[in-house]
Amino acid sequence: MRQPLKVLLVEDCEDDAALVERALRKGGFDLTSTRVHDAVMLAAALAQPWDVVLSDFSMPGFSGMDALMLCRSLQGDVPFILVSGTVGEETAVAMMKAGANDYVMKHNLARLAPALQRELHDARARASLRRTELELIDSEKRFHAFMDASPFVASIKDHAGCYLYMNKGWSTAFGVQGEQWIGKTDGPARRNLRIVPSASDLEVLDSGTITETIDEFHLPNADVAYWQNTRFPFIGASGQRLLGEFSTDVTALKASEETIRKLAFLDPLTGLPNRRLMQDRLLHALAVAARSKRYGALLFLDLDNFKTLNDTHGHDAGDEILKQTGQRLSAGMRAQDTVARTGGDEFVIIIEQLDCVTEAAADAGAAIARKIIGLLDAPYMLNGNLHRMSASIGIALFCDNQPGPDELMKRADIALYSAKAGGRNTQMMFDPAMQARIAMRNTMEADLRLGLEHRHFVLYFQAQVDHAGTLIGVEALLRLQHPDKGLIMPAAFIGLAEDTGLIHDLGCWAIETACAQLCTWSTDPACAQLTIAVNVSARQMGDAGFVARVLGIVEGSGANPHCLILELTESLLLDEVDCTISKIIALRRRGIRFSLDDFGTGFSSLSYLKRLPLYEIKIDRSFVQDVINDTSDAVIVRAIIALAHSFGLSVIAEGVETLAQRDFLTSLGCSRFQGYLFGRPVPVDMLDVPA
Repeated sequence: MRQPLKVLLVEDCEDDAALVERALRKGGFDLTSTRVHDAVMLAAALAQPWDVVLSDFSMPGFSGMDALMLCRSLQGDVPFILVSGTVGEETAVAMMKAGANDYVMKHNLARLAPALQRELHDARARASLRRTELELIDSEKRFHAFMDASPFVASIKDHAGCYLYMNKGWSTAFGVQGEQWIGKTDGPARRNLRIVPSASDLEVLDSGTITETIDEFHLPNADVAYWQNTRFPFIGASGQRLLGEFSTDVTALKASEETIRKLAFLDPLTGLPNRRLMQDRLLHALAVAARSKRYGALLFLDLDNFKTLNDTHGHDAGDEILKQTGQRLSAGMRAQDTVARTGGDEFVIIIEQLDCVTEAAADAGAAIARKIIGLLDAPYMLNGNLHRMSASIGIALFCDNQPGPDELMKRADIALYSAKAGGRNTQMMFDPAMQARIAMRNTMEADLRLGLEHRHFVLYFQAQVDHAGTLIGVEALLRLQHPDKGLIMPAAFIGLAEDTGLIHDLGCWAIETACAQLCTWSTDPACAQLTIAVNVSARQMGDAGFVARVLGIVEGSGANPHCLILELTESLLLDEVDCTISKIIALRRRGIRFSLDDFGTGFSSLSYLKRLPLYEIKIDRSFVQDVINDTSDAVIVRAIIALAHSFGLSVIAEGVETLAQRDFLTSLGCSRFQGYLFGRPVPVDMLDVPA
């Protein structure tokens, strides 16, 4: 037959408590247990009799020694066994000297049941021997001494709810002697913080259950303190029903909770609502719009070129700009509107109660956006200097017939993207056409990724010939051979590939394919000297690993590097010129040649031409098209050819479509040509190569 056992567990870890209970049941005990983890709970629980107290040693803000002292004060004879996983021998001996009956390590719980059996037997013997002695102890004095020395506030009320006792903690906590309230039902002014009123003292007495509340106390010095109160009914020595109460100051905890709340809902840098709170406010605004039938507007705002500011002035400067932006936006909006920072340099403004008419609401939303742009256009003070910023804003209206918050935010984001694409420092109102364009863009991006994965891209080649019409090389031109949509020209996807970064993989694939073709031609003496020109974008050239990737491709393929020409545009030279030139020089030293494409259409080529180790200059088709009939174009072409010859560079004219154009260009000294006159871009097997 299993032995009944009523156990009080002082343990903050629920899993460890479960292991202890399991060990006891395995040891033959029929267990009834209660778990507590702080002084207040332990004191309340000790109002009941227990067969044994099993206590951990290390708990947050509470120790096994504290538990032992409390047990010995309130239930002096209850067996106390320390069950710990970390206590050392020295500490265990100190606990035994202080009154603990035994200690068991958590890793050896098999010892717990035998130790407990022995202690229960000893406890019964001790109880029999000391019964007469305990009857002589002045329990009231002992109780008062302990309660007055306790770190918490304690009181006892009678069955009518009148104070019978208050410990000295009352005078310390509230600045007034507790004796003032003896015999009264009311203590210091308090306000319960729960939405549902807590049970009265008499209700707690009648229910026989422990009740916990957190109350707001208004102190005589006008401060406000928060106390956690535990009320518990018990039977006094005379058999009367009494109500005990322990109170612990949790003012600091409440302050921490408020800090946590701010961290959860407010942006720590600007103090504005964060994304989580913004989404809650948006749901509220949508509900208001549905009831009132008045439009609202969701504005997505992005600071223009904020990354550049961070890179050049540092993140501290960026943070200062963000804080000032938040202040300007908050000051410029109405009280019922919401300004939030959702991350980085992104802000969201929710405008409510605009107008019932769509057109009027749209005009009002656009006017607010213009006002915001004006607010942010004023100079910022940054490290003692004035600094200017601008912003792009996307606007999406909402009313009772609009979709949910996710779709609404998607629309505002689409409008913001359109504002940025439109030149920045402006606002854009969402319309369905934007969504259609974004959908097309997303579809094309998916096609690009699929094309790279499944090798749907192909290279077409356009012939380049000399003055005699002999093929001397080709320009490689990308095409996307879509399995359903057919052949897609590069104008439809190159810009998107640049924006998404896919141009890096796409560009490498083009160079790899061109090198493979050069290797194929190298086995035929008639084709071994043919060159292939491959276009390189500014995004590719800006990649720190560009030189290594190109050299790896060329060397891995075995292609003759002198037959590979990389075509650059003038716009590529506008940013990070020195870095670009160093990369060109590094590749040129390994034999790879460079051609400057679209020459004459940019602004910086002449300044840097002498610094670039170029092989060739390419005359843009826009000059070739009217070179015969337009005197200005003829002068420009003549100057380009003369400039190229003076620098010892080859020159090739693209877009040559008529014999008259070729002959005129030849008369000016141009000896290499590319254009429809000599062939359109075609797959390699359709190229008319020398036999």
